[in-house]
Amino acid sequence: MNWKMREVVLTVALSLACGVLYLGWSTLWLPISALVGPVGAEIMFGIWVLASPLIAFIIRKPGAALIAEVSAAAVEVFTGSHFGLSSLLIGFCQGLGAELAFFLFRYKKYSLSTLMLSGAFAAIGSMVYSLLANGFGYFTPGVLGATFALRIISGAILGGLLAKLIAESLAKTGTLQQYELMRQRREQQGDTYGSTAGM
Repeated sequence: MNWKMREVVLTVALSLACGVLYLGWSTLWLPISALVGPVGAEIMFGIWVLASPLIAFIIRKPGAALIAEVSAAAVEVFTGSHFGLSSLLIGFCQGLGAELAFFLFRYKKYSLSTLMLSGAFAAIGSMVYSLLANGFGYFTPGVLGATFALRIISGAILGGLLAKLIAESLAKTGTLQQYELMRQRREQQGDTYGSTAGM
């Protein structure tokens, strides 16, 4: 599918905003991790995958989740993330995971459950990267299990659920009228009205 210029502009704008948020969240992660430990801090993870479900939910085109996450990660890197260039690789893995959720439904289902699945899959993508980069020996079985569980839960909630809430808030302002999210809703409302009028 061809992307319209307004979709590109929105993707850039939201990716930029998410990238700056990622940077701030990374800075906050350091003291939180020191207080509760790296595993406990995994509950914060979901924010780092917010861009994927958020932009995919609005744009509703193949590749939107992956492009959004990599773009947001690039912003984080170039604004000074202490994670360095690894953020790009992590962002790519997270974006692939997030994209998979929409691919499974052939880019036709954008419900809350799909968004939360996207956030959860993004978390799995990040864990795949961590295991490839650090090796299984880096984690004890208990730490690996706890990290996996907390990261997936956080991805589903702070990634998927929060993305839905943000998109709905933006939709109420009227700024998303020209995007696929609102176009499909208008079509559904028209179908509902037509069915009611024909009764």
